[in-house]
Amino acid sequence: MTARRLAVVWTVLIVVACTIPGNQVPDVELRLVSPDKVVHVLMFLGLAWLWLRAGSRTWTVVAGGAAFALAIEVWQTVLPIGRFGDPYDVLADLVGLAAGVALGLWSRRTAASGRGGAA
Repeated sequence: MTARRLAVVWTVLIVVACTIPGNQVPDVELRLVSPDKVVHVLMFLGLAWLWLRAGSRTWTVVAGGAAFALAIEVWQTVLPIGRFGDPYDVLADLVGLAAGVALGLWSRRTAASGRGGAA
């Protein structure tokens, strides 16, 4: 399947999913799947990918990113801002970190092999 076709299929699936009536969508609150957790995944995916693109070593990104994820939750608990640390946020951060590292390593490999796209 071409990239264009895949994009069209993905777009149609989004339209279909967004067209499902609200009363047909289960009203179940899942702590592991929420907009907040998605944001955490995306933030740490970007963090890992950008640091790898900047030339950081993989294990430095992994260890630093994991420490950063934990530190943020401790920081939120300590500060008097009405927030609290959430272990599920850390889990989402680590998922994003792993995805970002995988993406970064993949992009390094494809660029090094000459299949990276732009010349």
